[in-house]
Amino acid sequence: MLKITDDINDILELGYSLSTERFYFKLFDLILDGCMKFTNADGGSLYIEDDGRLRQLTSVNRSLGLYRGRGGEPTDEVAIDIKSHNLLAYTASHQVNLNIPDIYQEKEFEILSIKEFDVVHNYRTKSLLTVPIFEPGKSVIGVMQLTNCTEDDGSVIPFSEPHVKMVNSLTAQMAMALTNMMLIQDLEELLLSFVASLTTAIDARTPYNANHTVHVAAYCREIVDHINALHTRGEYDKYIDKNESEQLYMAAMLHDIGKMITPREVMNKSTRLGDRLEGLMNKLEKISLMMKIDMLEGRMDNAEWAMADLRLSNFRAEVPGMNIRERITESELRRIKDMASRTYVMKDGTEIPYLDEQELKALSITRGTLTDEEREIVQQHVVFTDKMLDKIRFNEKYDKVQEIASSHHEYLDGSGYPNHKKADELGILTRILTIIDIYDSLTSEDRPYKGTMPLHKALEILDSMAKSGKLDTELVRIISDYMKKRAR
Repeated sequence: MLKITDDINDILELGYSLSTERFYFKLFDLILDGCMKFTNADGGSLYIEDDGRLRQLTSVNRSLGLYRGRGGEPTDEVAIDIKSHNLLAYTASHQVNLNIPDIYQEKEFEILSIKEFDVVHNYRTKSLLTVPIFEPGKSVIGVMQLTNCTEDDGSVIPFSEPHVKMVNSLTAQMAMALTNMMLIQDLEELLLSFVASLTTAIDARTPYNANHTVHVAAYCREIVDHINALHTRGEYDKYIDKNESEQLYMAAMLHDIGKMITPREVMNKSTRLGDRLEGLMNKLEKISLMMKIDMLEGRMDNAEWAMADLRLSNFRAEVPGMNIRERITESELRRIKDMASRTYVMKDGTEIPYLDEQELKALSITRGTLTDEEREIVQQHVVFTDKMLDKIRFNEKYDKVQEIASSHHEYLDGSGYPNHKKADELGILTRILTIIDIYDSLTSEDRPYKGTMPLHKALEILDSMAKSGKLDTELVRIISDYMKKRAR
């Protein structure tokens, strides 16, 4: 029979594994295998408490070659009500060990399931040990069941008291490790829920950003899966592991957090003049009325008034269209500058410019809706993103989130912002986020400065940016191919 005292090194190694393992199902397999090894048990099962029931996670019988639930694969066992008259339920509800030399001699508990197992598999269960899994003073997490402690010659003997102590020690370590895992998971879920809440707040600040963050994060996940599929087929040399994928998703969810600081009047500016349009139109109408009064009172002759009024009326009619048109033509720019050079002089000598400096800047925007100053304000959201994320204490799992999120407007040729990083400073995760952010901005249906852009046109723009050295050429090709297939 295997002597426990001869395996101190194996026990220490198992203890170390239990304290460092991060994945539930590997932990379950480790603890069951370890307990079976150190007790020389032929069979073993691990049950976890789940809403008042014991659910079997994994089950092994060496002599029968049965291995169920390994690596998290589901088993077909019916969950056991902790309040039932079952030895596993009794162990869980009373937090006691049950060490039974011969289960068929046991009269106190119902053992129908054991008998059915033996009949189906032509097996004879004899010695049995059930141990509750819990931290002292806390509720039961689960139950470990071991069967048929075996001698070297194959004979079945009862589990010894040292075996019971050994299993209790190992399951206590498991309970502590599992509790720590659950705590870490709870903290990660808290972080994710906090990020989701921030995302909702960010997107809710503007009707033109309502779905952008969610779309970008979802696209990033899809592209990671696509890239890894290409890697598996030998069509792309890079692979993005699970942690990198989670970091990219988190960064995508947070990449626009700095927009919480961006003034609404700039972020929501859907036209060139924005909230200045009404004021400008009222001013031009006022000038028109005052010129007519000047004409009627003899301060302006009829011919001069007619020419000035026609010029002003034509411009007033053009302004609403200029305000929303995608592009301003050269001839329109000349008329805008001409009107900006004109003023109306009141009786008291006060001059009223047809267009003040801000109105001139706004109407002179050749493309889009933002002036250079306003565009700079919007671009500052990346700086604020970096500053805000710098205040969050990300653990090692998310140690690249800040860098990825705050670099999503950087280009490979150094022409991006805010830090003008170049290719050697921009990893694959940042490159993916940058492309996806541009793609969604181009194809979204709710942006203020443009209509809906067809897919082929958006992909042409990405390709052009890649050819000019701004974006990763290979990633643009991969993402473009995926988006084409996705749209079919």
